[in-house]
Formats: sequence, C-alpha cells, structure tokens
Amino acid sequence: MKNKIVLLYRMVIIVVAALSLYLNFRFLSFEKGILYFTNLSNLLCLVYFLILVILMLTNKLKKNGAYYITKGTVTMGITATFFIYNFVLAGQISDFKDHALECNLVHLVVPILVILDYILFGEKGHLKREYPIIWSFIIIVYQLFVLVYISLGGTFLHGNTYPYYYMDVEKYGMLGVMVNLLVIYVFFVGYGSIVQIIDSKLGKKKN
Repeated sequence: MKNKIVLLYRMVIIVVAALSLYLNFRFLSFEKGILYFTNLSNLLCLVYFLILVILMLTNKLKKNGAYYITKGTVTMGITATFFIYNFVLAGQISDFKDHALECNLVHLVVPILVILDYILFGEKGHLKREYPIIWSFIIIVYQLFVLVYISLGGTFLHGNTYPYYYMDVEKYGMLGVMVNLLVIYVFFVGYGSIVQIIDSKLGKKKN
C-alpha cells in the first residue's frame, strides 16, 4: 500500500513539474528561460522523477550510493531555487509580476513537493558526510556555465548580461560577485550538512 502511495505522489510531482515548465515557457521564450537555474532545477526534477517512476514500475530501482547522491542533488537543487527566490530575489524579478501562478509553481509548489518526498518517503540514515559537497556540484556547474555563456557573448532575458542581480559584475565588481556566489555556496553546503546530520540521527533512531 505504501509503495502505491509513494508512486502516486511521485506521479503528481511529474505532472506538476511538467505543468510548471509548460506554463513558464508560454510567456518566457524557451531559448532564454532554460538558461535560468529555476527552470533548469524544475526540469531536473521532472526528468529525475520520471525515470524514478519508470524504475519503480519495472522493479529495477536500486537504492545504492548513486541513488542517494542523485536524489540529494535533485532535492538540494530545487531547494536552492526555493531559498534563493524567497530570500535573495524576493521582489527583484519583474517578469512574474502578472504571472503569479507560474511563479508560485516553479518557486514554491514543485520545491515543496520534492522536499516533502524526502521527508515523508525518503529512507533515513543513508546520507554520508561527503554528500553535501557532491550535491554542491550542481551550483558550481551552473555558475561555470553562466561564466562561459557570458564570455561567449550570450545574453539573458531582455538582453540582460547576467541571469541574477547578484552576478552583476558592473554593479558589484568581480570581488563583490565572488563574495555573493561564495555566500550562496557556503549556505548550500551548510544546509546540506545539516540535512545530512539530521538524516543520520533519524536513521540511528529508527534502527
């Protein structure tokens, strides 16, 4: 019975994530919208849970180290979207002014659904101390992607040079931007470490 509930819940995540991306790309061009971490993290959730459901239905799901690293990366990535939008970018993005539904779906609903998937159904006690560092690669890869894209002359929505205001070198200077990115990275790893510690304690308590 529990497996059916988990399967149904994850199907809901797939549907909501797909709907979120569809609605967002209706008013944001796909070519530019896909360059933002928000949409990339939502797309990652869609692909991950789609594969996860297929593996569950075919009884081919293996819960090994790769599984927990991948699930953790996806969960932390969408959690970063939640925190950065609500605590760093709050009120800074004008594109969503008349698109509250689309905004809430990608920044609130999908992140909360994915986080709850871990809280409600995630097996506790399998996360290792080094996992938060591995999960953080998603942040590093995105930041490197942005730097390379900009260096090649790429632009973002409305011709902006940077995807997010805290990456604006002209405004904050290279040092200021590096500090901004470092703060986000440290927070990401710190939060991941807290999750790992709590997960470990919950696993021991269960055993």
